[in-house]
Amino acid sequence: MKKIAKSFALSMCIAGLSGCAVPDLPKVPPSPPKSSTYQVPVAQPSQDTNAAKTVTLPRYLDIGAEPESPIVEEDIEVVLPSMVYVNDRIFEYGRKLDRWKELDRKSVGAEVGEDDAAKMVRCFRRLQDVLNGYSDLRNKMLQAGEVSAADQISSEDLFKLQTADIEFLEEDCGRMVSESEDQAVGWNKREEGADLSQLETLIDRYDESREYSEVVQVWLKIPPFQIPRVHVKTKIKYGNALIYLNQEEKATEVYRQIVDQMSDSDEQATDLVSLRKILADLYTASGDFKSAEVQYKKISEDYQNLGKLEEWSKLQLSILDRSAEGSPELSEYSSLLRDYLGFIPEQQGYRTVWQADTFLSNYPYSAVASNVDFLRQSSLSRADAWFNSFIASVDALGAEKKFDKALELLETLPLDVIDADKQLQVKAKNEELLLAAAVDKETDKMAKMQELQHQWNNGMLLVKGERYDEAIDVFTNLLDTEYGVKAENKINEVSLEAAKADRKKAAGLFIRFTKTTDLESRKKLLIETRQLLRNILVKYPGVEIISKVQGNIERVEQEMIQIDPNLISIADQGTQEVPVDGLDKAFDSNLIQNEPVAPLIEENGEGVMR
Repeated sequence: MKKIAKSFALSMCIAGLSGCAVPDLPKVPPSPPKSSTYQVPVAQPSQDTNAAKTVTLPRYLDIGAEPESPIVEEDIEVVLPSMVYVNDRIFEYGRKLDRWKELDRKSVGAEVGEDDAAKMVRCFRRLQDVLNGYSDLRNKMLQAGEVSAADQISSEDLFKLQTADIEFLEEDCGRMVSESEDQAVGWNKREEGADLSQLETLIDRYDESREYSEVVQVWLKIPPFQIPRVHVKTKIKYGNALIYLNQEEKATEVYRQIVDQMSDSDEQATDLVSLRKILADLYTASGDFKSAEVQYKKISEDYQNLGKLEEWSKLQLSILDRSAEGSPELSEYSSLLRDYLGFIPEQQGYRTVWQADTFLSNYPYSAVASNVDFLRQSSLSRADAWFNSFIASVDALGAEKKFDKALELLETLPLDVIDADKQLQVKAKNEELLLAAAVDKETDKMAKMQELQHQWNNGMLLVKGERYDEAIDVFTNLLDTEYGVKAENKINEVSLEAAKADRKKAAGLFIRFTKTTDLESRKKLLIETRQLLRNILVKYPGVEIISKVQGNIERVEQEMIQIDPNLISIADQGTQEVPVDGLDKAFDSNLIQNEPVAPLIEENGEGVMR
């Protein structure tokens, strides 16, 4: 009965969730690959919004400003995924929904634990969120074409959707609803678009962390039939990685295909300026004159930047026309441009700057002198930013008093990529850190010595208060410090004082024994005296009065045997209980009142105990 009730409850929960779900969507079969050859397709550009970005020029062609991208400004526009890709994801998640429904049917009538039931509900909700996300994206793209869709869909929303897609696939929910045959199917048998987004995400991550070899390795995992579907930004990052790895010929082929892809469009212009013109005209036609004005101004800015590109190109053409192939000037300029394209400040430092200086020195009247000057200034700016950031990292470690780490970091700086002035700066920074480390170490040492002195003073106060055992503990803690020798001598001195004090107490107890007539009190006093003396042997074994203490113990044991031959064994076994009242009687007996207390052993060898 309980089993049926649990199954019924689970079914009702699923039915409730399904009521909020979107109706079953028509399955959109994945588009078959059109070609298995390596071709770069026409890009899927998006349109600008009211706050659209201005055109950003390629780094080595941006004469007016210094962008961050090493080859081509990658943040061209927010580009929507293709409709084929969106349909593929809807199709794929439709299959996963069918798989989930199949698992749900199997769970009916079966004993399902509460954790498993909650997991199925949670996975259903996540699956539905991703499926609804791609469905909404598809609807927006179909409403008025990609021009207006770009206005409705933000890059942040698109990133969140793709992140949710990847996380679902990588976690337990994705494995739960995956078909068993999916895991064994090869790349060529999978739907077009499957797993491509994950590979593009990996390329983005490796490019951001400058792991260019990994970028190439991930690219090689993309099957040929999916290459035409790869986003143009991903292709640019792959081309950049090839440049940084000094594979210029392969990078040239990648960029040639990108340019051909964006140029060969018979249906409609795909360049950003043309698309911006269409958008501005649409704004004007719809009466949104303010937005249209923004776009027309951006078109003017774009053409101003294109004018700078034209000037750059003219100078480049001039050296190509005037210099014979293989001429020293052209070869040196080609080498400089190659190094600039693959410029990584952390590795090259100021070498590209020096190379530009050498070229300008050798060819002061070169046709591309102004271009070389731009390359020099751009490289100098990036190298300065890297060097200043490096020194700032060293300073940050120094501010945290992590001098060893700061010095280790400073040692990683290659001196052959910086000039003499900066080498002197690095040397001065190294000396500054060494001095700061020495001062900090000396300060810590002084603080430590002050703390040790404080502990020593506490120990001496304990000795003065006759709290010998506590004082010995304090001095013992100083043995492995700069006070070690001094503390060891003090321990021996205090141990002797403590042993003498305990022996004096034992003498007092023995005197009371001699003055007491009560048999039980005499026994108890002897036991206490013997125990006190034996404790001296344990606590202070190295003191010089040990032999005297041992003699005192023998004397006490003789008295114990005379009173009761079994008294010693009883005391050792701990069976003799000593009531408080009995001890008080022993110590406070009227028999010993007004009697002088004699020492147990006089220094001259005479006394009560011999």
